Amino acid sequence: MTASETRSIRGRPASTAPLAYGPRLPRSFFARPTLVVARELLGKVLLYDGQEGRRAARLVEVEAYHGAHDPASHAFRGPTPRTSVMFGRPGHAYVYLSHGVWYCMNVVAHGSGDVGAVLLRGAEPLEGFAAGTRLSGPGLLGRGFALSTAQSGFDLTGSALQLLDAPVVLPREIARGPRIGIAESATSSKPWRLWVRGSNAVSR
Repeated sequence: MTASETRSIRGRPASTAPLAYGPRLPRSFFARPTLVVARELLGKVLLYDGQEGRRAARLVEVEAYHGAHDPASHAFRGPTPRTSVMFGRPGHAYVYLSHGVWYCMNVVAHGSGDVGAVLLRGAEPLEGFAAGTRLSGPGLLGRGFALSTAQSGFDLTGSALQLLDAPVVLPREIARGPRIGIAESATSSKPWRLWVRGSNAVSR
């Protein structure tokens, strides 16, 4: 191989072919106990074909929130205009504004006759993000995906905002602990926060 041929290979532009992802998760994935869905969301891919282009990231940190028996849940006191999506069909996005600054995304997930949602806390960028973008923390994740309450109620099984299947994260790779930033209550010490060990995208 000549020197000119070597320079040609090194200077070849990167492939612009779209990244390959797994299939969209079906409604049945979300229509199960909230904690089960939270655990199995780890490793899955959040993808949004929004106005600013395609963005995708691998989920590495989540928190489970239940209904009437979980004082930390937005569903604790029953449905309101803001939280009504949590009482609807599983597989929808619930996005709310936190502290007037951060848009945080939850995935509505619960079994029949129950209420629950999973807060997306951290993700590893895969596509569409500027170098150095951090998605560690629910507010940074929401900002990175350019989410707002306009996306609350989006059907994750049939809209531009979707969750895609990916290889299962093995049990030994998962850590559990109490949820972050919630008031002390009967459920505040429950190990309902789950994350992938060793990921730099887990919130601190």
